[in-house]
Amino acid sequence: MNRTPTGRTHVRPRRNHYYALAGLVCGALVLPLTLGTASAAPDTEAAGQSAGQPAKDKNPKADWRLLHSEDFSRTLDPGHAAWTRETYDQPFDTIMDDNGKWYRNDYGSAWDTAFDSFATYRKEFKVGDGGWLTASLSARDWNKDGQIEKPPSITNGTAGGKTVAQLKVPDHTGGAIFRPTGQLPDQYRIEYRLKTIDFGGKRNGTIDYDNRTNGYSKDGCKTQHPWGEGSNSPGWEGDAAAPYCEWQDVREGNYGYNGFHYLSIVDFANPAPRNNHFWHYRRKVLMDSFAQHPDRVGSGTGGRVCNSNGNTYYDYKDSSFNTVNMWISGLPNWTPGKGGLAGNSQWFMTSCSGGVAEQQLSSAAELQPELMPNQDYVFAIERDATGYTLEASGNFARAGQKTLRFHRNFVVNNQPIWHYNVKPGEYDGRFNNALVQNDNNGSSTWPDQWPAGSAYPDSFVIGDLYTNVYEGSASLTDIKLFVPATKK
Repeated sequence: MNRTPTGRTHVRPRRNHYYALAGLVCGALVLPLTLGTASAAPDTEAAGQSAGQPAKDKNPKADWRLLHSEDFSRTLDPGHAAWTRETYDQPFDTIMDDNGKWYRNDYGSAWDTAFDSFATYRKEFKVGDGGWLTASLSARDWNKDGQIEKPPSITNGTAGGKTVAQLKVPDHTGGAIFRPTGQLPDQYRIEYRLKTIDFGGKRNGTIDYDNRTNGYSKDGCKTQHPWGEGSNSPGWEGDAAAPYCEWQDVREGNYGYNGFHYLSIVDFANPAPRNNHFWHYRRKVLMDSFAQHPDRVGSGTGGRVCNSNGNTYYDYKDSSFNTVNMWISGLPNWTPGKGGLAGNSQWFMTSCSGGVAEQQLSSAAELQPELMPNQDYVFAIERDATGYTLEASGNFARAGQKTLRFHRNFVVNNQPIWHYNVKPGEYDGRFNNALVQNDNNGSSTWPDQWPAGSAYPDSFVIGDLYTNVYEGSASLTDIKLFVPATKK
């Protein structure tokens, strides 16, 4: 994630960028899980007002009909799909995709040498009835000899008495996700059950366990190379010619963090794992984990976590670092400046804010991995005619059994969810602008980043999207896709 480090040791000046996105408002529902009666609450029109009351005796799935369901009882990848080398002849964009212009304009020709120092391999296979799901993996061949040293995997398994898909990413340069094979319908509910999670955070009060640090193996160096945070960012000297180990460390230091995407909606079809900065410009709404290393937290709070029992915040530094962020992407900073990065503004929703989306790192809940797999968590996102609803259910630390639901209209007070329109007719072009980079080694302008007549199909993503940070394992089951129920 593109969150600002707190309490970090100062390495070099960093420009602060401010976004004109005040007053993002959403409806909030926080219900005991045993009730099973949450429904999307209406948005308010006045900024700063809380909104939403529990709808009595209404099941959140009452308006949906099950279209697909996958419990992973069938063999995954029965044909043993081959790994193929990525050529980047069909990039997702020319901005911050793996071979994007942004990096060359910032770092110069030395970045090309860094980028060409390894090879990337991809693997995909279809899953479920009619192949409605796709498993997509990415791996790095460090010495370009055609052999992947630590390939990620998605395989069958069992956890807590249920069949599951096991996602394993043994090196932070790998990635493993589930996505839809085809375009999602205009309105849908996607949900699944998370059985285990081990992508950082504390176990038994410490981030050092099982010969790992914050979920990362202790072998060798682990850095963001070759997609650093920007040459003007802390944690390194900003020189793309630096050896691999001198780039920003992901295991400790100012940019030490691990994480996992519980469920994200992105703005293009057929997503595959890519570098972390690419995703900061491509997400609409999401729920994720952000397991910061204590070095990154430093003397600050690390952000805040909402205890939905009483709706009071406590400091992230006092948590187990296994938190749940429920948030939306807003408009980007169109001119980030030298040594910066393109990325959308980030607005976090919790019951402590009354459902108001705030530009402050705020987790809605804290998981308890020690209870898994005998207890698990359900994550869901809905898109209806008015907006998106984010939902997380389970036994949360301090709060107990809860269902947390936050609904946000596509546009509130002229402030949008990024690229919300899946059809041209849903949007009139009012937020269109050009993304401008004037950097140390080049300049580029990408016009019409949200023009009238555009459309951005929704794709969901579950897993580890990032190919230069995040490492660990997880297991999940019961991925379900719902569509609007037919009226009788």
